[in-house]
Amino acid sequence: MSDQDSEKIPEKIPEKIKDPWVTFVDSPSSTLELTNLARALSEEDDRYLTELDALNPTQAQETAERLAQEISEDQELAKELAGPIEPTESDLFSKNLDREEIESGIEALLFVSDKPLSSAKLHQLLGPELDQDLFLSALDSLRERYQAIHHGVELVEVGGGLQFRTKPGRASVVKRLAKLQTQRLSTGAMESLAIIAYRQPVMKEEIDKIRGVDSSYFVRGLMEKNLIQISGRSELPGRPILYTTTQAFLELFGLSDLSSLPPLRELEQMIPASEAMKEDEDPRIKNLRTLLGQMKQDQSSALQYNPREDEQLLRQIREKIGSISTSTPYIEEQKNLEKQAALATEILTQGA
Repeated sequence: MSDQDSEKIPEKIPEKIKDPWVTFVDSPSSTLELTNLARALSEEDDRYLTELDALNPTQAQETAERLAQEISEDQELAKELAGPIEPTESDLFSKNLDREEIESGIEALLFVSDKPLSSAKLHQLLGPELDQDLFLSALDSLRERYQAIHHGVELVEVGGGLQFRTKPGRASVVKRLAKLQTQRLSTGAMESLAIIAYRQPVMKEEIDKIRGVDSSYFVRGLMEKNLIQISGRSELPGRPILYTTTQAFLELFGLSDLSSLPPLRELEQMIPASEAMKEDEDPRIKNLRTLLGQMKQDQSSALQYNPREDEQLLRQIREKIGSISTSTPYIEEQKNLEKQAALATEILTQGA
């Protein structure tokens, strides 16, 4: 920028322009600083162009080729990073691994995973060519090793897979560092969840019948916590919704699958027994005993969901909608009057 160009910069920005940048350049000192900065940048550009002009053709060509090579190298690196990374020989597991090496591989995979990994998935990641018996032996050895008292974590089977979890005795230590989100369920929510877990798939009406009160509030809360989910609809009139537990439910309660739920008779044994069934027994214990008794009833009436039922129901609804008449006597009369008026207009037009 030349001195003549710098003189064209207005001394004051019009007040009608409201902008933080305008506020900065509004003072004479700020305008002078911007002028000096623009002049310095212009001088630097002129110096760089002068140096390029001073180079002989050979040097200029070499400079251009080096720049082109650097740009090409940068573009190739970007393509390589964007595409899939091919494993090198050092990344691939060999077929001749011993049990300790397989254990270390399993340990590394479980360490970096934030979700439980099934044994089949672990075997696939390590290499399907690994001997199955040797892999299972390494898995059992790793699980047994972390049962030792000097380890603060243990390898447990949860949610259909394996996962490292803090041992219960070390939870108080972990809380000093990690901000753990505690899941707390009220009595109503816990009762509703227990009914769904043991009677699934189950309708809300069945939950209400067992508990004796409406459970809509607790069902919504359990869905928000991702502990239950909608699994389909029943065959009853109105097609009420069926609920089941989720994968998060298994992970939260440390269950490998639904078959790991304790039998209802064990839960009943955990309820404090009243010595003489006194009338002043804790009402919560009475309710829990009644709840378990109702849940132990015959479950042969549990409903199974068939996805094809929804398709059949939708087809029937479409047919019924299609058979509904969209006309009325009044509409038909109006149509006839419009036809007569149009016909009369056409006759008058031809007569003219």
